[in-house]
Amino acid sequence: MKTPNAILEPRGELKLDDYIVDIAWSTDTTRLAVAGGEGKVFLAKRSESALEAREVGQHGMGTLAVAWRPGGSAFASSGQDSRITLFDAEGALVAQQRPSMNWTTALAWSPDDQRLATATGKQISLWAPSLVLEHALAPLASTVTALGWDKPGRDLAAAMNGGLVVHRVEPPRFQLRHYKWPAPCLTAAFSPSSRFLATGTQDGTVHFWHLSTGRDSQMRGYPGRVDGMSWSGDSRYLATAADEQIVLWDFGGKGPEGSRPLQLRGHTDRVECLAFQPGGNYLVTGGRDWRLSLWLPGKATTALDAQLTVAEPTCLRWSPDGRFVAAGERNGRLSIYELVRVV
Repeated sequence: MKTPNAILEPRGELKLDDYIVDIAWSTDTTRLAVAGGEGKVFLAKRSESALEAREVGQHGMGTLAVAWRPGGSAFASSGQDSRITLFDAEGALVAQQRPSMNWTTALAWSPDDQRLATATGKQISLWAPSLVLEHALAPLASTVTALGWDKPGRDLAAAMNGGLVVHRVEPPRFQLRHYKWPAPCLTAAFSPSSRFLATGTQDGTVHFWHLSTGRDSQMRGYPGRVDGMSWSGDSRYLATAADEQIVLWDFGGKGPEGSRPLQLRGHTDRVECLAFQPGGNYLVTGGRDWRLSLWLPGKATTALDAQLTVAEPTCLRWSPDGRFVAAGERNGRLSIYELVRVV
């Protein structure tokens, strides 16, 4: 059987006057919200012939996150000025809030489009789509470092020092489960099947839980903290990074316990960002070697394609339909690539 193949073809680029820390696609893939590390918020528009962008807002001292509402009509941003801002699809300001004086470090729209979750210090807040406060959850024991919804949009996971906390969001009741781990947890990622919950930690481990039983397991041996991970669309592979290598754990069959991971080699310096294709199995990675690589784990052990960037990639985001990849760089360059299958 011939190995499936594909390449990434450039479809546009532009230079923003701020380094890129986050990107979010609109549902129809025609727009992107872009967060600038020095504080600017941009709205980029993509067409078949052009890519253009303009500044639509700003957060004092730095923007931290952007998130596009699944319904496609608005996007939110947050920053070091403690504000949460809501823009419409054309970039007009709709509403803004300041939950506290702490930074709002994480934003996550529920997949059902009903609410926006934000993390501000130890506080998680749930907002209506109009950015009206719906519920402030009880403060947690330590600062929240990441948020993640399960696919149905009922469970919201929060990473913090000491494990993961999962809220079952069924107003007016909010049930709470604590998955403990004695280290700072940096990520919170449900598998698309909602069978597993995984986190990367400050102490160089990947930890996961079987949600049906609560049984947990860990994978050690990473040279440093694990602050990036991504699930394949079929929930079989969990991709993580270890310096210049991509390490994938196979959750098929009996699962990863006691097995050796799949290791993909091709980068010559630390991998900074990685992302699996939504609903698919193609993986993109970006490293300090200024290389953007495309992989198909389980089918090929070498990169299918590699693109050289102008500066270090800082953010990679697939479009919701899995057709395009947006890449942000430290020098402010935003590039769009299309996944093209080769016969």
